[in-house]
Parts: sequence; C-alpha cells; structure tokens
Amino acid sequence: MDKILAPIKQRIIQLIELKELEKNKFYKELGVSGSNFRSQSLFSEVGGEVIAKILAKFPDINAEWLITGNGSMYNIDNNFSNLPIDNNVNEINTSYIADNIGDEVKLFDASQEPEIFTNSHGNKFHVYPDGTIRIEVLKIPFPAYASYVESYFDEVKLKEDFSTITFKVDHIGRGYYLGFESTGDSMWNNGGYDTPSGADILGREIDRQLWIDGFRKTTYGFIIVSKQGIWHKDIKEITNDGKLVLTSRNPECKPFKYPVDDIKQIFHVIKRSF
Repeated sequence: MDKILAPIKQRIIQLIELKELEKNKFYKELGVSGSNFRSQSLFSEVGGEVIAKILAKFPDINAEWLITGNGSMYNIDNNFSNLPIDNNVNEINTSYIADNIGDEVKLFDASQEPEIFTNSHGNKFHVYPDGTIRIEVLKIPFPAYASYVESYFDEVKLKEDFSTITFKVDHIGRGYYLGFESTGDSMWNNGGYDTPSGADILGREIDRQLWIDGFRKTTYGFIIVSKQGIWHKDIKEITNDGKLVLTSRNPECKPFKYPVDDIKQIFHVIKRSF
C-alpha cells in the first residue's frame, strides 16, 4: 500500500504555503528540524508542543482543523485582524489564484454561508467554512471611464452607478481593490498571461507616493485610470519629463507616453477571469 503524508503535516504544509512563510525559519521557531518534513519523516505525526506553538503564533487558525482536519481552517468568529492579511503593497502571490471562472467554481459549495469582513477601504471579503475566501468589488467597464472619473471619490455614487463582481482570493488584503471589464485586444497576443477583450479584471491600487520608485514588470500588467480613458497596459518606465511609457502585448499596438499628472489611479492587475 502506498504511504500518505500524516494528515496534520499536510495541514502544516498548507498553512506554511498559505501564510507564505519561509519554511526553515518557521521550522526553527517550532523547535523542529526541516528534516521532519522531508522524506520518510513526512509520514510521522507531530507532538503537542509543536501544535501549541503553531496555535499561539496564529490565533486565527482553528485548533480543531489543525489537529483533526474538521471544520474551517480559520476561527471566523475572531476579529478581522486575526485573518490572513496581505501587508505588501507592491507584490501579491498568485500561486493560489485561479485564472478563469471554471477553476473558481470547481469544488466550491455555493450553499455555504460566509462570514463577511470589510477592510479599511470598504472591500468585502466573504470567508466560507471550507476556507474559501472571495472578495467583492465594484466592476468598472472600460467605456464607463467618464462616469467613474467623475465620482471615483464618492463611494455612495459609485455603488449607485456600478454593479459588483466577486473573485476567489487566497487572503484578506489591506489595500483598495477594484474590478474592471476590459475592452480591446491590446493586451492579447495568445500568451498564457495575456488578457482578451471582455475579461473581468481584479486590480489593487498602487499608492501615488510609490509611483516615483518606478514599476517592475508584472505578470498581468496594470490598469491605468486617466483623464482620457481606462487602459490595460504594461508600464515600461517613467521618463525624466514625467511621462509613463505604456506598452501593449499585441504587437500591432504601438507604445505611447502619457503624463503622470493626468493619471488618476494605477492598479496592479492581480487576476483575470475570461
């Protein structure tokens, strides 16, 4: 008979991956060697002291789930601050994020009743008993940029004018998230990370004070909200005269420069569904 991982070690590994922990550092904090999670040692159980340390370090984790596998991974009755939260403004781990609607609905039980948490920017996160987390955001179609720009600072007006959409995510984020519906094929070149027209896009706003540091190449590009429109582009550089060099993935679309002062918002695209 084939051996399987000890169930609790499966859950500890899952926790490490979800929390994006550095494995060897975490093992050291637990007082165990990394060798306990390699090779034949994967098939042994862990002691109560290790379990106690994990639960003390992560009070958001449900003890029953960790020990037995029953129930939700999280103590959803805890405060919002105890849930998995993204603290990094510039990066997001996409390893747990599905890229299309089919992946999102697979194995998801829609009859579950979620606990709803709202971050400081008004984004709602639906946390389900099975550990699934979905973010609810406003959805802005690219052609509606004029209406959005006129009222993007007015939360009440935005909710009146635009519908919402949800995306499956792996953690609760502190930032401001917004949904978009793309128009045009400037970011489509048949590549695995390209985005076709009509795609639903989840973006996280990049604070304006961070723009001066420049923009790294990203997997899915950026959403640019400007005085003239909403664009999905890659950002090549910021010129010395204060202009962004915007590029497309469709070779038929030429790069162009646009003044930073005429840009309202920039969002890092972290997910697309199509």
